[in-house]
Amino acid sequence: MPASRGAYRYVMNKIQISYEIFCEAANQLFEKVRNSGRIYTAILCPLRGGFFLSYVMSRKLNLPMVYIEISSYKEMEASDFQIGIRSHLTDGMFLLCDDIYDSGRTVRMIQELYPGVHFDVASIVSKVPNADILYGMLVDKQTWVDFFWELI
Repeated sequence: MPASRGAYRYVMNKIQISYEIFCEAANQLFEKVRNSGRIYTAILCPLRGGFFLSYVMSRKLNLPMVYIEISSYKEMEASDFQIGIRSHLTDGMFLLCDDIYDSGRTVRMIQELYPGVHFDVASIVSKVPNADILYGMLVDKQTWVDFFWELI
């Protein structure tokens, strides 16, 4: 569904991340995390988009998962943050696993919510080439990404 931009319709590029592509990217991220030698308290899972990667990393790294329900999109448009359930975290080193790193807004909001906690960020897709995160693939800022779980 194209997003409206004033008096004209703006159609962005779209890609679909299949289950197979997701698994390949998740395994690449796991190898990067494992090879980093970093020690984490747990996986921080931003629900809903971060669930699948968080589950994979939790299982492969043998770490517990903690959750935060946070959303910053309404359909295909960025919106105000909606925050639901969230774990009470005061300190520690967490691996924040999300589906997509678009602008860094979500990560910055989570850091504000947990000022005493340290994070590394892993994401299946990044739209920011020089971000200080681990990612499986880089796409253009104007690309809309649909993951396999959104197409079921």
